[in-house]
Order: sequence, then structure tokens, then C-alpha cells
Amino acid sequence: MELRQLRYFVAVAEEQHFGRAARRLRIAAPSLSQQIQALERDLHVTLLERSPRGVHLTPAGQLMLEHARVLLARAERARNEVRCADGRHRHLTLHVVSGMEHVLDSPLRHLSGTASGLQVTTATSTDHDAILAVREENIDAAIVWVRATRDHDLAGTVLQQVPVHLALPAGHRLAEAEAVRVDDLATETIVMFPRNLFLGIWDCIMGHLFPDGPSRLDQVLTQPDLINAPEALLRSVAAGDGVAPVVPAMAEHVPVSGIVVRPLIPPLLAPIELIWHDPAHPALKTVAALLTHHATPPAA
Repeated sequence: MELRQLRYFVAVAEEQHFGRAARRLRIAAPSLSQQIQALERDLHVTLLERSPRGVHLTPAGQLMLEHARVLLARAERARNEVRCADGRHRHLTLHVVSGMEHVLDSPLRHLSGTASGLQVTTATSTDHDAILAVREENIDAAIVWVRATRDHDLAGTVLQQVPVHLALPAGHRLAEAEAVRVDDLATETIVMFPRNLFLGIWDCIMGHLFPDGPSRLDQVLTQPDLINAPEALLRSVAAGDGVAPVVPAMAEHVPVSGIVVRPLIPPLLAPIELIWHDPAHPALKTVAALLTHHATPPAA
């Protein structure tokens, strides 16, 4: 079983067609088919069911696809780490949860370049997808909001604590206050992002706003289209759907009128974490130091 064959198999499995996979890999379709057949002979199983319309994974193929993706990711990681060993090549892949680019604008801009000696490839995702990518070793690390308890088996470090404030419609009864007491939110509707995609921070926020739990079943308004759109969440607040927890740095970058943002009493600080799967990439110590050094201290 060769890494080349695994790459070929993943391409065919994802495209569900030999011709499309061959074009993606830039090889001849007959050569691709031969390599897949060789892989099946080596494993003594049928991975793909072939038909004139395309291919479908067998149960063995489904399992093989999961292992192949992990093995390819580990191979790529090993290649990068070996290249880093000479002190000249320091490349790593990093997922950053949506909205974090506003909170960590300066630190993220200092990661790559001649000063740091790093080449960092970043991508935006949800907490759920970022943590999953770390678990499957598809990336070197991720910057996420506070993790749920179930994810504490992964290695990580807290980079900083970010204040969470409350966005309210400009005409709201609490809008004139300098700060909003959590006790005054007992009957308010809270507009939130989907819990399953940001589990840790969702529970952190809701536990702070409603320590005894919501007072009614419909008190938390979750809209699927708010997944990666802080602007949509704030527009929902401006429309009078409810109030919403928001990081001030995000609100400053979102052009939504008709809202005000106020701190909470007692205050809520949300941890931002850098997480990875051991063994850690050799450059992660440098990344953590840069992110911490250039971080903006939370407002008092």
C-alpha cells in the first residue's frame, strides 16, 4: 500500500467517478484504475462498486476512506516537521474560528513573514470543524473559543480572555444603562448561533446569562443562517428579535445600525485557546508566543 495509491483512492471516492478523479489528479484514467485495482489486491477487499454512471464505496471502502485521509494528513505533517528540523522551513496549517480575525487581527498578521520565520496557512471554520480537523490531524493547530469538557483531551493553551458584551436594539428598555445586569435578562429572548457548531462557547455564554436555565422553551432563538455571519446576528437584534451576546471587536467591524453594545454585570470573559494534537508541531511554541505577545489586553 503506497501513499500515492491512497491519494488516488481518496480522489476517486470524493469524485465518485474515475474520469473526474483522473482529471483532478492529472493522470490517465486507465492508470488510475490500475492503481486502485492494485490497492484492492493488496488489501484483499473490494473498495469500490463500479458502474457506467460512476463508483460507490463499499463498506470496506467507507472505512478505508477514513483511514486514508488520516494517513495522508499524517504523512504531510511528518514531511513538514522534517523540513522544519533544519531550522529553515517552518510551515504549519492553522484553522481560525469565524469572527476571530477581528479579535486577533494584529496577532494573526504577525504570524507569517521574515520576522517570525514562519509560513502559516490559515482557514476559517466553526469550532466544531476546527476541533475535528485537529483530532483527525488534518491541520497542525486551531484557534478556538473555550472548549467543551469532552475536548479537553486535546493539548492546548489559553491565549487570552475576551470580554463578551450584549447587543440590544437602540430602543430597548435596557439600552440607556451603562451596563446590563444579567438578572435583568431573565425574560429576554437571546439570539444565538447554533450550539452544535460552537459547543464550548455556547454553554459558557448561556451558563452566564441563565445560571438557572432559560425561563421558557423559546427563550433562545437560534437561526441556522447565523452560523458564520455576525452581521446576520446583529441585524436580527436590530429587527427586534431579541438581544445577543457579542464580542465588541466583532461588532465594531460589522456595519449594522440601530443597535447598542453594553458590558455585562457580572462581566463575562471568554477564553480563546490554541489547541493541537500531540506531538506538537515544532513551530507551535513560536506561534503561541507571537499570538500572546501581540494580543490586546481585555478592557477593564
